[in-house]
Amino acid sequence: MSFRQNDSVLVLWDVDHTLIETRGVGRASFAAAFEDVTSRTLERMPQITGRTEPDIYAAAAALHDIDRPPLFPVFAESLAAAYIERQEQLREQGRVMPGAEEALEHLATIKGIRQSVLTGNTRRVTRIKLETFGLHKHLDLATGAYGDDDRHRPALVPIAQARASNDGEFGQHNTVLIGDSLGDIETARQGGARVIAVAAGGTAAADLETADAVLSDLTDAAGIEHLIRALARG
Repeated sequence: MSFRQNDSVLVLWDVDHTLIETRGVGRASFAAAFEDVTSRTLERMPQITGRTEPDIYAAAAALHDIDRPPLFPVFAESLAAAYIERQEQLREQGRVMPGAEEALEHLATIKGIRQSVLTGNTRRVTRIKLETFGLHKHLDLATGAYGDDDRHRPALVPIAQARASNDGEFGQHNTVLIGDSLGDIETARQGGARVIAVAAGGTAAADLETADAVLSDLTDAAGIEHLIRALARG
């Protein structure tokens, strides 16, 4: 059974540890960009899970006692360049999470489901990461929300909802965020979305129980579709 027109659902995917893993390339790219714009070696990395790139950059600057770091757009440009420079390394060293490509491809065929992203990454870095693994073709990246849209991650939910609809079509009842961390759950709860947590990115399933549903991985594409339907109708 396909969705009726008024049963449209906006599915927002987290990127890191949900769809892909950079396996060290992300940290190397951040370190290179940090040194490029601040002329300081990155000696300490702040906690990054569930945070936006502007927030991480500010925290890293504070850890290194940099009172007036270059503005974030300067860092963002250098970060994108660092990822482009390491794109082949990312392709070889990183990976697509188990079942992610098949789940994206399956949901892309379902009438009524619109797929995009909600991520703390910048828009340019998100595209680089997804294009590296060919995942971008299943996603409407124009209607996503990114770290350079707002430093406060829950604020990204209404941004994505507004971009996906001109008439307020998407709200908490028919927006589903799929992520891997407690930060993703908090983002959905505060921002106004239902949330599916995937316990494949390093956070144990028992710690994700405050989500609307918890999956061990993304390998059951049809099951994910049915779960999205159930959450949207609930």
